[in-house]
Amino acid sequence: MSKARAGKEIHVVTENKIGTLSDISQWMADKGINIKAICAYVVDAKAHFLFVTSDNKKAMEILRAKDMKVDEDEVVVIELNDKIGMLKDIGKKLKNVDVDIKYLYGTTTGTPNAPSVVIFDSSDNKKAINAING
Repeated sequence: MSKARAGKEIHVVTENKIGTLSDISQWMADKGINIKAICAYVVDAKAHFLFVTSDNKKAMEILRAKDMKVDEDEVVVIELNDKIGMLKDIGKKLKNVDVDIKYLYGTTTGTPNAPSVVIFDSSDNKKAINAING
């Protein structure tokens, strides 16, 4: 069983240097902000972080005060069980309604049937949510 909903993530772009993840996560923890999901990568010497947090507004204020480029984007958040074939089912539903995935990241706990989360952006997030929940 999977359930999709609209969500928002923070996209942070900053200089790629050792310790950036440590700094960002410390600043958020100090202000009581929980990081619920994260994706990080480097392009052309710039570090990119995608965060879903317990308080995006406060997190964005903190990061902007540290002179980081920060945007908030609409995403799809899917809660699903950790079992074989769940992602296949989601992919098939999106294919059937001609929704193109721009990027996707997720995680599991490694415990069968425990809740897992997948986050993505697509060519039509509303259509994607309707197809998954269909």
